[in-house]
Amino acid sequence: MKRLLFSGLLGACVLLGFTGCGPQENGMTHEAIYASLDDKMKAALERSNDPKEIDKEFKKRLAATKKAVDKMITVEGDTITVTHKLGKTVMPKNPQRIVVVRAEDPMIALDIPFIAGNYNEKSYLYKELSERNIQNISINDETKTINYEQIQSLHPDLIIMRDSYGKAAFNALSKIAPTVAFNVNKEETALLGIATALGMPEKGEARLKEYYANAKKTRIALANHMNGETMAFLRILNKEYRLYPYMKSDMNIFMSELLNIKPPDMVLETDLNPTNNAISLERLPDLDAGYLVVSAGYGATSANNQNIADQKLDNLEKDALWKTLPAVKEGHVLRVDSTLWMAHGIIAKEKAMQDLYNAWGK
Repeated sequence: MKRLLFSGLLGACVLLGFTGCGPQENGMTHEAIYASLDDKMKAALERSNDPKEIDKEFKKRLAATKKAVDKMITVEGDTITVTHKLGKTVMPKNPQRIVVVRAEDPMIALDIPFIAGNYNEKSYLYKELSERNIQNISINDETKTINYEQIQSLHPDLIIMRDSYGKAAFNALSKIAPTVAFNVNKEETALLGIATALGMPEKGEARLKEYYANAKKTRIALANHMNGETMAFLRILNKEYRLYPYMKSDMNIFMSELLNIKPPDMVLETDLNPTNNAISLERLPDLDAGYLVVSAGYGATSANNQNIADQKLDNLEKDALWKTLPAVKEGHVLRVDSTLWMAHGIIAKEKAMQDLYNAWGK
């Protein structure tokens, strides 16, 4: 029997004879979980994969993104001002020597030239950045320390930074050159914001439409292949297992918002308590998902020992409890690259969507 996520009236899955509607061990009943969800999540769970409905959905998404960017950016004559989390920046006209601090993905996606950024051989953008001869800026990720002297020596006329580096970094960089900050965790807003700030909003809109076309193709293919089954995203770390929520994590929210992938009840439980995604090994048998995406380890810039997480997943795959999972029994487990899936930017998300398409969309 298919383990489908009920997306209508409470109790419908019981009436239809689907499994997974009763109490979960150490968890909430299906009815209690659904009753606790907010209206936004309930509406999300009921979306259609009809191509025309997807087009309407993405049109509204683009309009909302443009509205968010309009709140950030004002254009008066030929003067463009960006109001962001860390301050206000008057954009220089026609910058030629742009330095990027952890916003490389949208710059590559927009095909905008820049002279320096930060990356290493584990980065999913390593090939693109090295082929463009982008100079590598030194950043200490443990202390979030940027090599300001190195950036200064490059004589930039604009610096585009990730806003998570904070006010002190923004102030220090602003002494070198005009600096503008974006929240790259919000991939679509960051991309369109950067394009608009540089005076090319049409280029940003065109790239977002391409992004949505990729998402639509993947979404329809997965819907046709998965046939209503649910999917979960599990991450293995050195000291814990994490089950990521349906709509409360910016790392995998593209799976719900763009691809309309339905979650099992246990995932929805994490949405009700998103501050704690850790689960015990003993509770793994409750993970009643038809498909499972598994990541072991950390991002490209993490100092954590990746080998420990990899070995932990290798050991988990031999465990008897693991072999009881529906997704494991059906051979529906996709092991993905954590350095890619933890990254932010539309290129990262397109590559993650391609992983899903290659596994279950063809």
